[in-house]
Amino acid sequence: MAKRIRIDRYLTSDPRIRMVFEFSVIVVVGILGEIFSWKKLPLSPYSNIFGGIIFVLAWRFHEYCHKFHREAHQRSEAIKEVVTQGVFSKIRHPMYLSLIVMEFGMAIAWGIVWMFIPVIVSSILTIWTALREEQVLLEKFGKQYEDYMKKVPWRMIPKVF
Repeated sequence: MAKRIRIDRYLTSDPRIRMVFEFSVIVVVGILGEIFSWKKLPLSPYSNIFGGIIFVLAWRFHEYCHKFHREAHQRSEAIKEVVTQGVFSKIRHPMYLSLIVMEFGMAIAWGIVWMFIPVIVSSILTIWTALREEQVLLEKFGKQYEDYMKKVPWRMIPKVF
C-alpha cells in the first residue's frame, strides 16, 4: 500500500521536476556508457544523426502543443480548462507522446544500448501518468472531459492507443 502511494505521489508530482529527474537518469546512463565503453548502436554515425533529428522534431512538436495548452507543465489539479484545440483535437496527450519520443531520440542519438532501459521505464511512467491524469481530469471536469474522451478516443497514437 505504501509503495502504491509513493508511485502515485511521483506520478502526480510536478511534471517539470519529473522530466528533469528522468532525463538526468538517461543522460547519466549515457555518460557511464561512454566511460565504460558499453555496447553502442550499429550504423553510427547515421543512427546518431537519425536520433538527433527525432529528438529535435519531438521537441518542436512539444513546443507546438504548448501553444495550445499553456498549463501543461503544471500538476493535473492546477489545470483550469479542457484543451481541445490544435493537436489536442486528434489525441488527448500529445505532449506526453512528445516526451517519450524525445527520450527515444536522445537514446538513439547518443547510441548507448543501455540507455533504452531508463527510456523504457520513463515511457511506462509517462503513460501511467497520462492514465492517472485522466482520472483527475474526469473528477475535476466530469461530463465535459467525458465528452472530450468520446470525441477524441485516442490517448497518444490515433487508432492504436
